[in-house]
Amino acid sequence: MHISDGILTSEVAIGTAVITVGLLALSFKDLKNKNIAIVSAMSALFFIASFVHIPLGFVQIHLILIGIIGIILGPQVFLAIFIALLLQATLLGYGGISSLGANLIIMSLPAYLIYLASKMQLLNIFPEKLKYFMIGFLAVLLSTLLLALILALSKEEYLYASYTVFLANVPAMFIEGLVTLFLINYLKKSIPDLLDEAKV
Repeated sequence: MHISDGILTSEVAIGTAVITVGLLALSFKDLKNKNIAIVSAMSALFFIASFVHIPLGFVQIHLILIGIIGIILGPQVFLAIFIALLLQATLLGYGGISSLGANLIIMSLPAYLIYLASKMQLLNIFPEKLKYFMIGFLAVLLSTLLLALILALSKEEYLYASYTVFLANVPAMFIEGLVTLFLINYLKKSIPDLLDEAKV
């Protein structure tokens, strides 16, 4: 789901980079020393999960776990995913430097929105197990919609590609939902305090 260098127009790349500065500022605003370890751990989780990927043209479909990372970190999700994306771009060639802002928005903004929805108990309309599934499913759904939107805004010829990208990511939404369901069940039993902030 990463966008590579050279795909976005300069206007979109610069615009998303500016937005990224604001998102990172939000992360640093409430960052405490005690949170640095968990931010690092979640950044590593995102980095490792992304190793399992399926190339599709100029994007890649893979496990990203942004739903569960979002509800654990809250605003710090922007920092955690930024670090992982920067390392992926520089060390592994996933995504790119010019598209770093766009990729951060695509990956971390849905995670933060899911965190807010969970904290405000908007997801409580679902039964407990389905709620856990929806945390993963909705995060990838929103991420895919943002990816399609950014591609469509960048170049008119990417409009058809954005439809293809969305359809190709539908299986990933269900996979993420199931994986998130199992992970939250595990954390609720083993480290329940980790999910208190998001009221899961």
